[in-house]
Amino acid sequence: MSRDALRPPARAPHAAVPPRLADTVRIEPAANGGHWLVSIDGVPVSRASSTVAATLSAMDGTAAVDDLRRRFAPDQEPEAFAALVERFRRAGLLEGSPRRPAGRVTYRPPLTIQLATLRAPLLFDRLHRLLRPLLRRWLVWPLAAIVVLGGVALVWQAETAARALTSPLPLADLGLVAAVMIAATLAHEAAHGLTLSHAGAQPRRAGVMLLYLGPAFFVDVTDAWRLPSRASRVVVALAGPAVHAVLGGAAALGALAVPDSDLRRALLVVACTCVTVVVVNLVPFVRFDGYLALMSALDEPRLRARTMSDAADALRRVLFGGPAGPRSFPRRWSVPFGVLSALVPTVIVGFAVERAVRALAGTGPVGAFLVLALQSFVVVAVGVRVARWLVACWRRGTGRLRFVLLAAFLTAAAFGAAASVPVDDVRTTGFVVADDRVLLVSTDDSPASLPVADGSPVDLSTSGILSAHVATGTAWATAPRPRAVPLSAFSPLEVSGVDVDAVVIGAVDVAESSELPVAGRASLRLGSRSVLEAAWTTHVVEPASVLLSFLSPPDTDTKETRR
Repeated sequence: MSRDALRPPARAPHAAVPPRLADTVRIEPAANGGHWLVSIDGVPVSRASSTVAATLSAMDGTAAVDDLRRRFAPDQEPEAFAALVERFRRAGLLEGSPRRPAGRVTYRPPLTIQLATLRAPLLFDRLHRLLRPLLRRWLVWPLAAIVVLGGVALVWQAETAARALTSPLPLADLGLVAAVMIAATLAHEAAHGLTLSHAGAQPRRAGVMLLYLGPAFFVDVTDAWRLPSRASRVVVALAGPAVHAVLGGAAALGALAVPDSDLRRALLVVACTCVTVVVVNLVPFVRFDGYLALMSALDEPRLRARTMSDAADALRRVLFGGPAGPRSFPRRWSVPFGVLSALVPTVIVGFAVERAVRALAGTGPVGAFLVLALQSFVVVAVGVRVARWLVACWRRGTGRLRFVLLAAFLTAAAFGAAASVPVDDVRTTGFVVADDRVLLVSTDDSPASLPVADGSPVDLSTSGILSAHVATGTAWATAPRPRAVPLSAFSPLEVSGVDVDAVVIGAVDVAESSELPVAGRASLRLGSRSVLEAAWTTHVVEPASVLLSFLSPPDTDTKETRR
């Protein structure tokens, strides 16, 4: 008989303690009568079946877990039912594991921080009374027509829109686009709350938040679970993207109608930005509006958390063995949905971190400190979740030796791949066209920090919101000399009459004849290095060296001069 056969079956923590429902938990029938609503401090947290509601109600601190299983789930294995009770405990439904209601400052793992006002019910009640005369069903049709016709208009102007996105924007246009998009984002969130109020429920909180390292507004529409129909909850979730869709359609139609080229360019940028917001918001694998709409349509609360739990359990079984845990979401697509729900936010966070590192590069010790602090926060937040999963694998795997050997192998394989896979060593700087010559320019006072090797390939592109490749050439080093260059050499902004002090660090022989912009971005290809070296140098060594040089200035010669 093997040693694993002698091991006692795994039991969930607290399984021997008779569970007791927390005093702050209330269980009431849902408006549609098909489910029960579970709330903490008056805040709905889940919809439950009649069996689950009866099981929770029977948890009075006197009935043991096995007794509850025999009464309400006799067909379920003891370990599976004990794990269910443990999920209730982790959700804050049982005594001894209180769940604090969201307040003015709330952190939601892994990377969301919210700053809220608790007067949202009063604010949206007043807003609803003010706008109620305009909220009519027939209004949907003209708004839908704007969206459809605006989409056709945007496709018709696709070439002009592409030029607007890939060219530097004048300061006035950028200010207009920024103001419109901030107002649109505010209206987006207000639409969620207003739709919820119109349906008969109340938004609880509203404010600003840092979502996956990006600032955003938010409105807490958890109370939508009180609405009687799934369709009503889906409408609440999609009200926000509808605002951006209508605004994008109107901007595209406006661009088709206005004669002024500058205003047309700004309107097309607004339309394209709105389309991007709508598409991103409908991705169901992140806690955006598309996910909330899907969860409401399926009438399945905590969909991401449950599917990610199933995916983590499946991965644990594949890697480390052990018995299968009970399914949190009994659908065939639970595991793949959970995998994507974990991977997509990871990609978003990685992209956001990479963008922040590039934006803060060259901004001195303050930027270096922000880069290191931001990355440390991300590593800790993600590391805690990974560590918890590893602990669960350690406890429920088939053998400790297999766990140690496989973990060591996977770690070594990951570092080995990162150390051996090459990536292009690309350094980005600016270029200007002067006297029929293409000059490489840098804002760094020490041009040696960006070496230009003779014969290095270089790609030239525009410096708009998006970059468009315009030419390929060969770089040659030149003697450093100061020069004033347009702002568009280093940013997607164009300000007439405003130049930036820079240093010429090289020249480019353009390979093909093409019309070049006055200024733009140049990407120097300086060879290749491993993924590990590139990541370590860019994300750790460079900001750390800047910070250390600021904290520890070079020693000065303090020796006295002898006469």
